[in-house]
Amino acid sequence: MRFAHLSDTHLGFRQYGLSEREEDFYQAFEEAVAKIIQERPDFVIHSGDLFDFHRPQPRALWVAQKCFSRLSEKGIPVYAVTGNHDVLMRRGTMPPHVLFGSVGVRLITDEEPFLMHKGVFIGGCPYTSGYYSARLIETLSILSRKARGSKKSVLVLHQGTDRFLPQEFELKMEEIPKGFDYYAMGHIHSRIIQKFGKGVLAYPGSTEMWSANEYDDYKAKGKGFFIVDLDGDEPSVQAVDLQLSREILKEKIAARSIDEKIESLKAGLAKLAAKPLLYLDVDSGDYERKALHERIMSQLSGLALSMRVSYTTPAEKQAAKTLSRSFNIPEMIKEAAKDPKEARLAALLFEALSQGEEERALKEAADFYRDEMGGKFEEDGSG
Repeated sequence: MRFAHLSDTHLGFRQYGLSEREEDFYQAFEEAVAKIIQERPDFVIHSGDLFDFHRPQPRALWVAQKCFSRLSEKGIPVYAVTGNHDVLMRRGTMPPHVLFGSVGVRLITDEEPFLMHKGVFIGGCPYTSGYYSARLIETLSILSRKARGSKKSVLVLHQGTDRFLPQEFELKMEEIPKGFDYYAMGHIHSRIIQKFGKGVLAYPGSTEMWSANEYDDYKAKGKGFFIVDLDGDEPSVQAVDLQLSREILKEKIAARSIDEKIESLKAGLAKLAAKPLLYLDVDSGDYERKALHERIMSQLSGLALSMRVSYTTPAEKQAAKTLSRSFNIPEMIKEAAKDPKEARLAALLFEALSQGEEERALKEAADFYRDEMGGKFEEDGSG
């Protein structure tokens, strides 16, 4: 029994407000589905954040419908849970996934927490915030009991865990019941495969680079999905890579050699088929930063789809490292905030804004207040 495991496709995400980046996420999903069909698995598991927003725009819905129809035509069903981006976390709301039931998408919900596929137990939970972790742990215990006696069992979760997301986790590893053969995880955008209990716990990561802080993992491990074979005593997990639509480049520049580096970058960027995302870390030294910025932008901005430039000196970098060792900022936020949900929002905003991702910060804030105000934030037009 073989299946494909993918997650965090974030259809509809318009990084930096760019329509080209939205299209990149659609293309990544379409490529993933095409490669899944080539692999001919028995089924697909999507472990959350199919969409980037709980009310996807028509194009995002159309791409999802088209891709799920292709899988359905090949007799490949999809089992999915909702992530924190997929659904407004209020009782009675309906996730967009329900639109795709006619093309083979089965949603694992609180009301129907497990399904069977030819003897394989597939159980899971929608994303649950840390505020309701006790309820999540109780559900996991029930699923563990229900899975006993099954030929093979898979647990599907869209949660951050303390081992891999120590500042913002919703679930501790010790709270996840052992006994499942495969743990199909989502929410963390890095690729992770780890032995857990008698089975394997795996995050396939996002299918596109949703945030600049995914760069190192992307360069080391790529982006894509997993093919999982359950036929052996222990699951076999194979990574399948996607070819992203455009290059994502991160470069360090010393101000003293700025002209030489700019010329080198210009030559390289001009050869690319599509304009890349370009992240520059400039050691500004004693140079005037405004003049440096104007020189860089005038020479390179036309060759990149988006360019993010940060300026620091070695002394500033050392001070930042010292500060990070002395102060755990997410923990300080958590201690200062009275409401755990507000603490999580503040930590997300700090992370996004510290990376210069204003669009992401605005979206996180808008999503939070929509949840808290029961949708009125959007309906009143103040979003």
